Amino acid sequence: MTKLRSVCALLVLLAVSLAAAPARADDATELERAKSSYDAGRYAEGVDRLREILNPASPNAVRDPAAIERARAYLAACLIALGRAEEADAEIEKIIRNNPVFSPDPVTFPGKVVDRFIEIKSRLKGEIEAAFRARAAAEAAAKAKVEKQQREYIESLQQLARTETTVVRNSRWIAMLPFGAGQFQNGQEVLGYTFLIAESALAIASITTNVIHQGLVGQYATEPPGTLDYEQFISKRDTAYNVNIYTTGALAVVALTGILHAQLTFVPEVRETRVRQLPTPPPSLTPKVGVGPSGFSLGLGGNF
Repeated sequence: MTKLRSVCALLVLLAVSLAAAPARADDATELERAKSSYDAGRYAEGVDRLREILNPASPNAVRDPAAIERARAYLAACLIALGRAEEADAEIEKIIRNNPVFSPDPVTFPGKVVDRFIEIKSRLKGEIEAAFRARAAAEAAAKAKVEKQQREYIESLQQLARTETTVVRNSRWIAMLPFGAGQFQNGQEVLGYTFLIAESALAIASITTNVIHQGLVGQYATEPPGTLDYEQFISKRDTAYNVNIYTTGALAVVALTGILHAQLTFVPEVRETRVRQLPTPPPSLTPKVGVGPSGFSLGLGGNF
């Protein structure tokens, strides 16, 4: 089966090459037939034959750009020989506009044909230079566009290479801790600090009032009877006890609220992006040529 496919592919390539060869031979043949009229001095006949092969609708039309260019040159020579200068100039202008560096072979064409090409090329000098400038500007713009796309592509690759994304999996057990631990784990920093400050303040108040209450109780036990103002002591003790109860209860409520909120808004995983240092690019050298009053200068520029 593989051999059969190879044979079929070979036959297809052979058929394409055989079909293309006659087409190239036809262009050369048609051009040679029309040129024979010019060589024989039958210029009117040459004009007819050359116009026919230059007509795209003609079955004998030449297709190769080089053949078309040569046919126009012979047509212009025939027209000049017949004294039809305006028609000849039109054909020469087509040649020069399409190929500004074209010059007729002085061995093949007479001097007046070569001179006519030179005259028209001189007359079209401004147009040709403008066309060259436009082409150079278009090529420069296309080059700049390609370079910009390449830079943007490289920058995007560098950005991808510079950043590293890691996935951090959160824990339900950490979300069970008080003091905003679950909120910080979920990335809710404002709520995390809110619970942290509130619970810390309540915890400090609870501990402080408990210490004060225990101190009053100890003081009552160590003082001799009759030396303390009992009503004042009872007021201070009850106040410390009540504040301790309230702050402890509030601490429990706020802590449970924070834990419940952390569980309800639990984030299973968090993506973290880290920036890493890229290696230094290798040095590059670029030749630079300049023109100054004293002549040409040649140097090297590069990135290190």
